[in-house]
Parts: sequence; structure tokens; C-alpha cells
Amino acid sequence: MENTFFQDAAGKPFMPIGLQVHNSSTGSSMIKKAVQAVKAYGGNCLEAPVYWCCVEPEQDRYDMELVKGIVDEARSAGLHLILLWFGTSKNGHPNYVPEYIKLQPQTYRLALGPDKAPVPSLSVHCRATLERDKKAFVKFMEFLKAYDGEERTVLAVQIENEMGYANTDRDYSRMADRDYEKSVPEALKDVELPDSGKESIPADSAVSPWKKQFGRHSHEAFSAWHHALYINEIAEAGKGIYRIPMITNVMVGEQSYEEPGLCYNAGAAVGRVLDIWKAGAPALDLLGPDIYNQNRREYVRICETYAREDNPLFIPESPVRGEANAMNALLAAADYGAVGICAFGAESALDEEGKLMEDCRDMALTMRILSSMTPLLIRYRNTGRVHAFAEEEFETSHYLKLPEYHVVAKYLRHEKMYFGYTTDTGSEEGRKKAQVRGRALLVQTGPCEFYLGGAGVALDFYRRPAPGDEDCFSHLSSRQSGQLNFLSVEEGHFDGETWVTELMRNGDETNFSQYVLDGQLLRIRLNPDTGMDVEDK
Repeated sequence: MENTFFQDAAGKPFMPIGLQVHNSSTGSSMIKKAVQAVKAYGGNCLEAPVYWCCVEPEQDRYDMELVKGIVDEARSAGLHLILLWFGTSKNGHPNYVPEYIKLQPQTYRLALGPDKAPVPSLSVHCRATLERDKKAFVKFMEFLKAYDGEERTVLAVQIENEMGYANTDRDYSRMADRDYEKSVPEALKDVELPDSGKESIPADSAVSPWKKQFGRHSHEAFSAWHHALYINEIAEAGKGIYRIPMITNVMVGEQSYEEPGLCYNAGAAVGRVLDIWKAGAPALDLLGPDIYNQNRREYVRICETYAREDNPLFIPESPVRGEANAMNALLAAADYGAVGICAFGAESALDEEGKLMEDCRDMALTMRILSSMTPLLIRYRNTGRVHAFAEEEFETSHYLKLPEYHVVAKYLRHEKMYFGYTTDTGSEEGRKKAQVRGRALLVQTGPCEFYLGGAGVALDFYRRPAPGDEDCFSHLSSRQSGQLNFLSVEEGHFDGETWVTELMRNGDETNFSQYVLDGQLLRIRLNPDTGMDVEDK
């Protein structure tokens, strides 16, 4: 199965690995620093916002210089681009709407909280706001098609940013109240939300139809449906001009005690209401969670929620620094078939001299590993052939059982490397490299062929005994079935989809574990014949 979600100009599958700039960087000199950071992370993609207020500085006057400038920057750097439409919503707030929108709240209405006071979010029940956002977005898409339709520097467009209501669970305005009293749409008749408690509501209770169907989650379900309708109409209009993947990002719901308007924006496409968003916004190609959760349990739960047949996992934002995200990103790629992974805050990754900040080195290392293996991740995603090793707290090794092999990963900051390796592990720099928290991806590309990319990890492969093997102990304990069971070990890289060998490892470099110290990529070919069944004459 190939990753065909993102494609380059030639229609080939593409896996974006990159960084997102800070909110106000587009159009400024900071973009060059962001591009430099993407290069330092080994990335291939830049995410950058386009501001409604700059595209339409005055009502019905449109200016695309900002868009042209960022496309030109990405092209000249040899990067692809995902553009983020900062329109009605930036984290739920109307920061980037034109001034004429902000100055006419009686026309372009803010949502109201339960106390009828306005909250800092525009109401998705306001038709006037939708029409203006949609019109500006169409103008943007018209320019993008004309300027980039052939070169396809831009891989996709994100519509809005972490959309949802801030500081309320729904809009309590009169127009929203009228919608809340209407019947639940037919498209949602079979949607069930977990832990809704709706069964405890008496059938003859005089409550809203939304309350009867969705119980304690009725306000969130209602908000999610109308946010989905709003963004879907913009996506449909945009695709009518230029058919390019359209996505939106999500402020995830796995926050604290997980209540809308308090822990995250209400109406956002959080896991609880993902089915509602899928029903209400079919024009969106995917919904991508912004995962800043460091806790592995939470991270994995989010990945499991969004990695669906109708929604491949794409992570538009994650931390640009820290060990936790560096470990978790590998799990997203291997275990959940992520079609792309990006981190937020490109410019913050470099110091004043343009060097990587110390606390960013871990994430940069992981992204270089991911980037070096994208041809394999594209080809083998969701096949069960991609395996991650990500050192957990107190873990010194990790065991992986494959049909034909036992694979034992040893994390090198806990396991001393043997003398004789090409890499000088005895030097101060070598010891420093070996102290990195171990992480690697192992991709099985044939019965006895593997690619290993990573850092701080050494693998041992042991051929598992055949079911009918009467000499299984001898076979398992033989060096010919263990450390010497290879045909070749090559260190190299991919040029496009072609493997290029830089170094043939042998002798001292292969007599022991097969190691990756600081981002190397190996092609390992194991011997399908152990030689143990040769008759002794």
C-alpha cells in the first residue's frame, strides 16, 4: 500500500517532514531563518500561514503579494509548502480577520456565552461572516492555481486553524438557540457519542432533540456540526477552483478533564466528535491533530483516534524540541502509518548564529531519521513491516518478534559498544553520541532484507527455529544463525527511491550488533541459509 495522500508535481507519493513557522512570520525576514531550520532538521516541507487580513486589506480589494512571496521562498529553497489559511479562526480567535470584520460586530457576530456576553470567537451561525471568508478564500485559491498549479510547490491547504469556540461550549445567541431547537440532521441519526448518558433522559422529557440524542455532549455535538458545515462550505468553494488536498488542524480533546470550552475549543474536531465532523465536512480530505501531549499514553490514544481508513494520520503541529516528541513521532510513523509529521516554531530551533538549540537536537535527529526513510515509509506504511524502537524510561533493551527472526534492540547508552567499530566510540564526541536516548525504525522489505535507521541503537537478529527443527538449540546458539547470519550490511542513503551505498560494513563492524549511532541508515541482508543442515562427511 502506498501513501498517496500527498503528491508532488509528478503525481508521486510524498511524505512531508518539516516545520511550521511562528504565526506572524510570513512576509517577514524570519522566513529565511525558518527555511534554514527545516534544512537543519533534514525536512522537505515548510508550513506557513496566509492571513485573510493581508489578502483582503480592505473590503473587496485583494492583494496576493504575501502568497506569492512565501511560494517563491519555498521554491527557491527546494522545499514543498503547506499553506495555512488564517481566516475566521486562529485557535478559535478572529485575530487575522480584516479590520472591517472586527469593526462591524453587529454584522459579523461574535458567539455569545451562556451569560449572553460575547466570547472571543466569531459565530459559525453567522452567514455574513461565512460569505466573506469564503469569498476571500476563493480569491486566494484562484491565485494559487494560476501561480502554482503547474509547479505544485504547495502540497495542501489548511483551512482555518484549531477552529472552535473559546470560553463557551456553544453559541448562546438567539440565532444559535433557534438552530439548537431544530431536529438533529439525518446525517447524524446513527452517530453515537461515548459516555453520553442519554439513556437516563426520559423519553417524554421536554429537552432539545440534540440533548435527547447526545446527552451530556449535546452542546459539543451541536457546535461540532455547525463548525463542520461552515468549514465544509469553504472547502467546497475552494475545490471548485483548484482541486488540491484540503485539511484542517485540531486542538485535541485529550486535555485535562476533557470538557469543551474549558479544556479545548468547543466544536473542534476532537476525537469524541470526529464522526460528526466527517459527516458534516466531506469536502475536507483529513483532520490532523496538533499533538503537544508528551505523555506516551495520551499521544498513542490520539494517534489511534485519528488514524482511520477515512482519515490518514497527519500531524500538522508538535513540539519542535524535547525527547518526548522525538520518541513519540517514531511511533506515529511506524505504528499508525503517519502520512506526514511537522513541528511548530521553526525559528525557535536556531540560535542567533543559526545553530541548533541544544534542546532541539533530539527532535531534529528524529526528523532526519524520518526524512531519510520516507521512500520506505511511503511504500510500507500500514503493512505491518515498519517497526519502531523508542527507548522508554528505565528501558535498556527491547524485543521484537518477527515470523522468522528474534530481534533484540540494545540501547547504547546502557550497553557498551565493542572496540573495533568504524565509529570512534572511545572519543568524547563518540561517547556523547552513544548517550542519546535510543530510537530507530526497522523496515522489513523482503524475507531477509531490512533497513535500519536511527540513533543510539544496536540490533541482534537471531533466526527462529523452524517448527520441525530437532536441533533448535544448536541453531539458535550458533554464530552463523546469530551475529554472522548476514549476506551484506551497507551504510548509505536514498536518492529519490534509489538506494546508494556509501560504505560496506564487514569484519569488526558486523561481527557484533548492527548499530546506528547518530542517524545512519543501513541496508541489512540476512542469509536465508544458516548452513546448519549441511551433512557432515
